[in-house]
Amino acid sequence: MRMSALLCLLPVAFAVGAASAAREDAPVSVADVGALLAGRYDNAAQLKSSSTVDNPPPQHVTVTIEPTQLADWEIWRIHMDVEPAVASSAGSETSLTAVWAMNILRRKAGQPFELIPYTLKPSFNDASVNAAAFDQAQWLSLEACALGGNFSKSRALLQIPADEMCAAASMGLGGKRAFLPNWVERDGDRLGVGIVYFGKPWRVDARRVNAE
Repeated sequence: MRMSALLCLLPVAFAVGAASAAREDAPVSVADVGALLAGRYDNAAQLKSSSTVDNPPPQHVTVTIEPTQLADWEIWRIHMDVEPAVASSAGSETSLTAVWAMNILRRKAGQPFELIPYTLKPSFNDASVNAAAFDQAQWLSLEACALGGNFSKSRALLQIPADEMCAAASMGLGGKRAFLPNWVERDGDRLGVGIVYFGKPWRVDARRVNAE
């Protein structure tokens, strides 16, 4: 191919790339946010790449985000399989799960999206949670722990405010509080979730293994 022909093709390639980028960064709706997040994510790759000297070592985590019959609500299940030796040293169970309802909200056009977590009322238990028959009346708001930020079709980064209001609002959650997401990052099929592990902030780096 002659150099002149190649130079003629470059603007076309640039235009195609720009159009693709524009589609990825186009404004998204509340329903889009739900659809883009829904799926089952697994941090198996993170475990393979972790250092053998980490103490305590990272544990296997799955994050399952289930759509409900309402476009602005999803159920989040964060589950950790804890190695017996680690569980024994921590005095914990070997299987830990926290279930949250997430309300996807945008208060006004152009404003950042919010994910507002809700916890089950004490009269209900995790086993009763059915995303297909979601009932908001079963949940209590943790609006002080709302994650806010930007969301596009390709990427998202949301986090809770850097203040003490969430800490105060979540005091009554017990051990479940450790699995309350304090930030969420999405990049294509990768999902990063900030939780607390052995009393320290920890990033779960998970990848989508199937869509819900």
